[in-house]
Amino acid sequence: MSYQMMGSVMDAEDIVQDVFLSLEEGDGTQIRNAKSYLCKMTVNRCLNKLKSASRQRETYVGPWLPEPYAAVSDDPMDQYIIKESLTTAYLLLLHQLSDMERIVFLLREVFTLPFSEIATIVGKSEGNCRQIDYRARRSLAQQPETRSEVRAVGVRHVETFIQALATGNMNLLLDILKVDATLYTDGGGKAQAALRPIVGSKIVARYFEAIRPKVPQDFVCELREVNALPGIVIKTGPFTFSVISIQIENDLISNVYIVMNPEKLLHFNL
Repeated sequence: MSYQMMGSVMDAEDIVQDVFLSLEEGDGTQIRNAKSYLCKMTVNRCLNKLKSASRQRETYVGPWLPEPYAAVSDDPMDQYIIKESLTTAYLLLLHQLSDMERIVFLLREVFTLPFSEIATIVGKSEGNCRQIDYRARRSLAQQPETRSEVRAVGVRHVETFIQALATGNMNLLLDILKVDATLYTDGGGKAQAALRPIVGSKIVARYFEAIRPKVPQDFVCELREVNALPGIVIKTGPFTFSVISIQIENDLISNVYIVMNPEKLLHFNL
């Protein structure tokens, strides 16, 4: 829930660690409902961080994208997280909600908490929480698909994507991109990136053709599961240069998301 609230892997890990440290240092005998208590502690810390994050978001350079998440081991928990993760497209929808709408929706959707408990956690009436949840669900009505068939198509398209990047044959992209495909690049002012979304398959292909000579020559593309769908991790030496995730519609790539902001890729280098 912390990752879905913050859109940041590093912030989410810090919040969870802080919650459990506080739990260890406190008197656990007074806790009647551990699940509700942990949710409340997590929500409070998320809200505190979001206050400063919202100010930073207002001055963010170019499109903002959530930090990408990819499993880095065979740990069973990593595999569970991947399956339960949200696509980049869905995370962007979540972050169009207000902070309170996102919190109420996630407490209901992820933890299946009754509205009476949610009301206690967020400090609002039960009726108000129901209304907030309804508004959030109405805003999230068009959810990106993540069916197994979509993942299979995604793997094939990502393999073609990697071939295009490796060979420089950008015509390969035209076969897998929707005509109105959109490219979002997040450099955050710390890496060279487009300041606005790029729309149209031919223009997207030309963008990759233009930037390819600027990518370090020793770059390596890895096909990885990124936010529940096939994606690409581009490395130069031991460092992650960028992470690409996609959205599939009607068996073609409708959106391409590239995170190049080095601050959002630190966890890939650990």
